[in-house]
Amino acid sequence: MDTPRGTNGLHKPRKPLRRRIRRTLKRIRRPEAITLEEGLDKLAELLGLHDTRIDDPEERAAVTTVRPTEHHARSIYYAPDMDGQADPGEVIWVWIQPNLPGHPARERAMVVVGRSQHLLLGLLISPNPEHANEDNWIDIGSGGWDVAGRQCWVRLDKILEVPESTIRRQGAIIPKSRFERIAQRLRSDYSWV
Repeated sequence: MDTPRGTNGLHKPRKPLRRRIRRTLKRIRRPEAITLEEGLDKLAELLGLHDTRIDDPEERAAVTTVRPTEHHARSIYYAPDMDGQADPGEVIWVWIQPNLPGHPARERAMVVVGRSQHLLLGLLISPNPEHANEDNWIDIGSGGWDVAGRQCWVRLDKILEVPESTIRRQGAIIPKSRFERIAQRLRSDYSWV
């Protein structure tokens, strides 16, 4: 059976295939106003991909563990590097569930001071001026960890253990001199080296 040839010598596509291509092109060219995010969601749905992010703050907060700082005593070093993993000296954001019942989880900044496999070890950052006179907090001043530019403090007596998969990174780094002040207090008061 001979197949029809076009002017350039190539086979002409069969009519059903040609119709299918036209219908697909019409759908693609449809002048729908959708956002990039909606388009990516549609594409992911068509490809059978599922979103594995945890969007519920209550679920994200549930995986954060708080332990006394001396339980994690280790060598501390300053090595922020905006590569694939969060490093000591980097500031990250994590969802924290307050100790008060009925209060929703809040996203809080913390400075990374180490890691234990897939868990990041960090110290909570707070702009609350009441911490100025508390011995277990150290002043770190203002920086990229507080959008309002307020003076902040880092809590030294509690370490947060946070799965790296649940954090948000924003490219904030604590300056080396401020990190060294934190490290010195961890060495002198909490047996870090």
